[in-house]
Amino acid sequence: MLLLLKKQGMPELQKIFPVSRVGNEKSPRLVVLLCNPGGDPKYYKRLDEYPMNQDGIYKSSGMNLHKCREYCEWWDNFLNKTDKFGIKDTEILALEYYPYHSQNVNSSKDWIWDEFAIQSLAQNKKLLLKHVARGVPVFGYYYGLWVSKKDKELYNALSQLNDVQFHKSKNARGQPAKLKDLENWLSKIGKII
Repeated sequence: MLLLLKKQGMPELQKIFPVSRVGNEKSPRLVVLLCNPGGDPKYYKRLDEYPMNQDGIYKSSGMNLHKCREYCEWWDNFLNKTDKFGIKDTEILALEYYPYHSQNVNSSKDWIWDEFAIQSLAQNKKLLLKHVARGVPVFGYYYGLWVSKKDKELYNALSQLNDVQFHKSKNARGQPAKLKDLENWLSKIGKII
């Protein structure tokens, strides 16, 4: 599904291949908090979702992580770490704070909160709170926006959790450093999860 929206003063390819969440929504063993799908929408054929769409696999929510790893090196690297700890790709839920692609997190000032984006975040917050209440550990890969004091309910729920329940990834640049942090955290909580 190629979502092309034309708004006044906005480029035609502003929102393309939105991703709200990926993975097991019903009973994950691990929840991963992300900011938004990376990649410049101007070059949509470079996005992992483009070939996934061509092959009929792309969905804005609920995509199978096993399939994602076949198309996306980022997910393959991440899932290789969780595999080491016996956490299957079918047991992970990844939630995006904002569903549209942008080149980096700092472009959040340019994000447009249309109805789809608002509903995606509301659904993701509901899922997060549900799984936190079930005791599912949460790895905050990109967690900053998720713990904003603007959302009192979410802030209160997450701020009460210890590092075993909710790990805030070190503010390290690049995937290798964050994956090392994930590996260290999983080795610490491995028997619990």
